[in-house]
Amino acid sequence: MMPISETASSPTFKNKSLWNERFMRVQIIIPILNPDNAFTTVLEMLSRQTVPNNILLIDSGDSQITGQFEKRSIERGTFNHANTRNIALEYTADLYLFMTQDALPYDSHLLTNLCKAFEDPDVVVAYARQLPYPYADPIEVFARHTNYPEHSCIKTKDDIAKMGIKTFFASDSCAMYRGEYFRNVAGFTKNLHTNEDMDFCARAILDHKKIAYVPDAKVYHSHNLSYTELWKRYRMIGEYFRNQSWILTEISKYRSAETTGMAHAINEIKFLFKTAPSYIPESILKSLIKFIAFKSPF
Repeated sequence: MMPISETASSPTFKNKSLWNERFMRVQIIIPILNPDNAFTTVLEMLSRQTVPNNILLIDSGDSQITGQFEKRSIERGTFNHANTRNIALEYTADLYLFMTQDALPYDSHLLTNLCKAFEDPDVVVAYARQLPYPYADPIEVFARHTNYPEHSCIKTKDDIAKMGIKTFFASDSCAMYRGEYFRNVAGFTKNLHTNEDMDFCARAILDHKKIAYVPDAKVYHSHNLSYTELWKRYRMIGEYFRNQSWILTEISKYRSAETTGMAHAINEIKFLFKTAPSYIPESILKSLIKFIAFKSPF
């Protein structure tokens, strides 16, 4: 079990009336599939949040979980990244927090810190910082530190030229959405099997909205994927971009989207050279698998 930090002080809101009047209905949505015992700790930490919330578990397995939350059961074969999460549209809330079952809140201020981002009326998504679990390998540690740095940022359409595809980056492992906007655009694009979060953020950015990265909101989340799991994941990502080519078309107006992946692979090797050189062959092989799987049409 992970140690839980409770050292952070409760954040203050610049506009207390905004918080009191508008951000009292937070709906948490977590799709689950036969979670292990560690998920009990996730639920415990969510119950200790300083912001009132309701929890909805969307179960596509046979999970024997009890507690103060709502549970919806669906057939495993009907699970879909976008459509399943769009069940949130049936619930009226000021904010929706989408999480995965393996994301463990760092402390009791996760929701409070995410809520702060919505004091800016143009922010429609705020996502949390992900910290690697102690068992994460060096490759995964680099990915978490690179994709989820210590400094915050607010991303807008003006950032596309500088940040490229990362302008649209968020995470379905722990991200909060403005309820009114989410409902107005009918949630996630239907029938997406992956990247529903990036798709939503891309449409929002091009709609002149903002995406906030909030590093003070933290969760533990990492996974050491096998080569087979990595292949399957990047085949799905490649299929997404082939079907939703408008995103890469938009990025290509400013820069090549592929340069982001190449830069990450090179920087990963540099990191490993200094910290864990024995992982360099694995890093090269995994980068090759990602590239081939992403490009594979089969």
